[in-house]
Amino acid sequence: MPMTPARTGKRAFAPGLSGLLILAAAASILPLNTTLAAPLAAAHAAKGVDYAILGPRFARSRAAHQDGAAIVARARTFLNRPPAPRQVRIEGVSSGQARAPGVAGPATADPSDIAASWTSLQDMDVMLDLALAWRLTGEKAFLSQSERYIDAWVSTYQITFNPIDEGRFEGLILAYDLTEADLAPATRVRVDAFLRRLATGYTVAMETGDVPIKPTLTNNWQSHRIKLATLAAFQIGDAALIDRAHALFDQHLEANLRDDGSTLDFAQRDALHYVTFSLNSQLIAALAAQSHGQDWYRDRSATGKTLPSTLAWLSPYAKGEKIHVEFLKSVVPYDRQRAAAGGAMFQNKPWNPATSARTYLLASRLDPRWTDLSRSLSDQAGRSTEEIESGERLDWLSLLAR
Repeated sequence: MPMTPARTGKRAFAPGLSGLLILAAAASILPLNTTLAAPLAAAHAAKGVDYAILGPRFARSRAAHQDGAAIVARARTFLNRPPAPRQVRIEGVSSGQARAPGVAGPATADPSDIAASWTSLQDMDVMLDLALAWRLTGEKAFLSQSERYIDAWVSTYQITFNPIDEGRFEGLILAYDLTEADLAPATRVRVDAFLRRLATGYTVAMETGDVPIKPTLTNNWQSHRIKLATLAAFQIGDAALIDRAHALFDQHLEANLRDDGSTLDFAQRDALHYVTFSLNSQLIAALAAQSHGQDWYRDRSATGKTLPSTLAWLSPYAKGEKIHVEFLKSVVPYDRQRAAAGGAMFQNKPWNPATSARTYLLASRLDPRWTDLSRSLSDQAGRSTEEIESGERLDWLSLLAR
């Protein structure tokens, strides 16, 4: 008989705001409603569960749904697949370049080493699929294999605090979110220590400005740092680290967003790709906060800049009402280097609105006004022959909407 995933965690976490909202009540098809926060928060706090986004109620007995069935089927193919943890280097090498000019650290010029990094990072999607399948079915085989992957990575990988290389560690954090209460105590000790290093290291680097390339403190790299610090802080239930991540989140609104709703990345790169790349991480951080009863999505910077304003600025392009040819006026020489090396994404061609499907799917979980656009873009993405925005798997968001 399938096991039932445990529903209790290790520590109580009581944020200083209105309490914990169980975002992950997957049986609900309604958008999140802040009027529900108080009773759900009380119930969740009483269980003493720490989680990044999903929490103990997410995806229970949802395997019969189309999205759930697809996840379970995919996860079954991974039950005998061994994890492949290793130090990864993908930043600056996505189009055959050794590394971005000015990046500290050794170059990774060997194409086989680059390919091995990408292959290894597939483990993040695999472990999340396995954890989702465990939550969906209660089958112990999925839990055991997910634990095998999570433990292999936290026991092997040395955190580099490069947010491009480590951006996909979101998958590890969410896999742990789904399985923590059912893992061996020794595994939990190792994972908690790893996530504390991750959250603390990124937070301190941002607060002190101790990063190899100073301009990345205001561009998309900072968005990815904030995402990782926020997810890890909520997962370990550290209220002080969460508050520090929130302060950095708000500072970044001021530094990265422009008065007209555009972004610093757009001004520098002349590419909507980098607008969505940055927004996705900011929205995931806001989603983590919302799952704990905090509304970072509607935060305003000192001069009134907000994520909703930037989503509104982007929306005419996402709807196809405006056309933008990518990278024409980029001031970053590396973009031209990658285009010359054959990088498809960096060519001067019209931006594909379907590549913002991920962005507006995330936004729709924070703000129902983006639901219709999200559905339209998801349909386009399903029909598109172009590679859609790469990154972490978002099947869990589809389950979240049900």
